[in-house]
Order: sequence, then C-alpha cells, then structure tokens
Amino acid sequence: MDGRMLLNSKNLKKLRKIKGLSQEKLAQECKDHRIQLSIASIKRAETGKQVLYRTAAALASYYQVSIDEICSQPG
Repeated sequence: MDGRMLLNSKNLKKLRKIKGLSQEKLAQECKDHRIQLSIASIKRAETGKQVLYRTAAALASYYQVSIDEICSQPG
C-alpha cells in the first residue's frame, strides 16, 4: 500500500519538538531505530505536502501513535 496521504503538519512538528529533535536529528533517530525515513520525507510531511503511506507509517511507528493521530483532518 503506497498511496499518498496528507498528514497534519502541526501535529508532526509538535511531536518532534516534544522530543527536542531537529528534522535532521529525527532522521538520524529513525535510522538508529531501523525505521526508513529520509530528511526529505520529514520535510515534505511537515510542510503539508502529500507523503507516501509508508512515510506516514514510519512516522507513526517512531512516535508510537496511530496513523489516524497524525493524519490531516478533512477540512
């Protein structure tokens, strides 16, 4: 399942800042935890651009939240 989806950029930034991480450090943390997530994917997600489902799954896995919790709410 590699469809594209829009994530809630405010929630993602909030989760990252709670952990005290820059985007670069988040990418490194994910790598250290064997979660495939590039800095480019993190930037796309946090600027409100569509990302692949696997990117959303990777972010949810790292933050230990459900994908629904980081999805953008329909407007």
